[in-house]
Amino acid sequence: MCSAWRVQILALVAVRCLGVSSQTSNDVIVMTRKGPIAGLRVHNPKTGASYDAFLGIPYGKTPKRFQLAVPPDPWTPLLKTQTDGPTCPQGDRSVTEDCLYLNVFTPVGTSTNKSSKLSVMVFVHGGAFKSGSSTSLIFGPDFLVSKDVILVAMNYRLGALGFATLGTKKAPGNLGLTDILLSLRWVQDEIAAFGGDPTSVTLFGQSAGAILTQQLYLSRQTKGLFVGAISQSGTAANELGHVTKKEGERRTKVLAKHLGCDVTLDDSQVLKCLQQANVSDILARQNNINLPLKDLVAGSNGLTFLPVLDCYQTADRPIFDDSLDTLIAQAASRGRPLMDGWNTEEGVVKFQLDDYWKQAEANLDYFIPRKRQNSASNTTKAALAEAIRQRFFPHTPDLNKVVSLVKLYTEKLFICPSIKTSRKLSNITYGYIYSFHGGWSIPRNKFPYPIITVAHGDELPYLFYTALVNQPMDTCSVNRPNLQVNADMVRWWTTFAKTGSPGPDWMPLSEGKYRKIDSPISTKDVQEVEEEHYKFCEAIEQCQSLT
Repeated sequence: MCSAWRVQILALVAVRCLGVSSQTSNDVIVMTRKGPIAGLRVHNPKTGASYDAFLGIPYGKTPKRFQLAVPPDPWTPLLKTQTDGPTCPQGDRSVTEDCLYLNVFTPVGTSTNKSSKLSVMVFVHGGAFKSGSSTSLIFGPDFLVSKDVILVAMNYRLGALGFATLGTKKAPGNLGLTDILLSLRWVQDEIAAFGGDPTSVTLFGQSAGAILTQQLYLSRQTKGLFVGAISQSGTAANELGHVTKKEGERRTKVLAKHLGCDVTLDDSQVLKCLQQANVSDILARQNNINLPLKDLVAGSNGLTFLPVLDCYQTADRPIFDDSLDTLIAQAASRGRPLMDGWNTEEGVVKFQLDDYWKQAEANLDYFIPRKRQNSASNTTKAALAEAIRQRFFPHTPDLNKVVSLVKLYTEKLFICPSIKTSRKLSNITYGYIYSFHGGWSIPRNKFPYPIITVAHGDELPYLFYTALVNQPMDTCSVNRPNLQVNADMVRWWTTFAKTGSPGPDWMPLSEGKYRKIDSPISTKDVQEVEEEHYKFCEAIEQCQSLT
């Protein structure tokens, strides 16, 4: 979920909290390995859903800032797990750093049925790596749990607290990723007590959560922790979803300098200073890092602290132990199924976050991939920039320019990275294109131009019951398409979690079709999609002639 929604989220959550949106009843007791917990039984009269909810279960603790989390200490008294755990520090909210909590939702009575072994779906929220949470008010389980799966959603450390790195074993970076890894190990240890099957776990995420999901999908450390993954609007191949170790260290030391640390000292002293800094000061200064203008224009949206792909040079147990291309090739041989896709106008998110898009048309060479920026000659870069101009800006009126920019950002940030990954995993990847212009959209009212869009995050209300948008359940004619897409998506996602395939009529990309999620549903040829998008992106990446 993009951070631009945060004010809207807080307002809508406040409204929903004031109303009676659900009814709760007696405690539901589960004995975990760490101690007993008391969840609650919920009935939502609006959706008709009933389920057991266990909110704010501790899955980790951090001995010290910037250190790997460890499992929590055991407890003896009954622990009430009936409210969401604290959100990890973000934005201007100086909240507790004790934030490693997760939610578990099960069908009614599953935890008391000793023979129950339901498939488990573990969700990773988005938020540009610096905001968001697993709150049940936004990611309600009503739809998914109705299909006899268990839903788990965790908080993980964000921003500098989750992704800063000094390139040392004591501060290697990727703590947000290792938090998610720890939550997956918690699922392996504990989910059977809730009626879940630890051998049937699917990891799924959206936006930054989808990037993190795919990065863990590629990591050898996750062997045995989940059997399949779903990435919605985000892939590991997105070059703005990670940084090099060198760049990660630079950004961390700039932050340290802003906090008054002496960065000329050795790294252990810099780390000590960062650990002693006030968390509110870190939050206030973590975005004051000078990012390259080309990254800001090309779509980084102020993504300052990110996963570090080459931290394997220093970490004891690295998330990534080889290059991205090698990890993708290895994933193909492991055979874990993957669902991956994008929304047709994802690029609208760029207009919601900053004004750097206004500089895009004058700096089209910034859209050449990073790894080619330094190696290509000025003549080649000029030719590639002109090719981009001819593709996206054949007209000059303002509205056409906006439409072109939306297409450019959608292709650069979402479509091409998705195709780059999935075409190497085509035998085990089920691809989709979400194009439904429905009535449950979240961010559309944030886009200041009169064009119809299917934007970043539009699919989420069709999987989760959420405070972000009105989701009428009535079957009047105007609402039937919403209900149908909701039913289709929940069926496909949960069937994938149970079987490794979204259904017998949805084939892997190697069979030549994307599923186009719309009303009515349809398919689109892989070859057509690649001709429309990837051929151009590949030529740009390889600095090849486009004539």
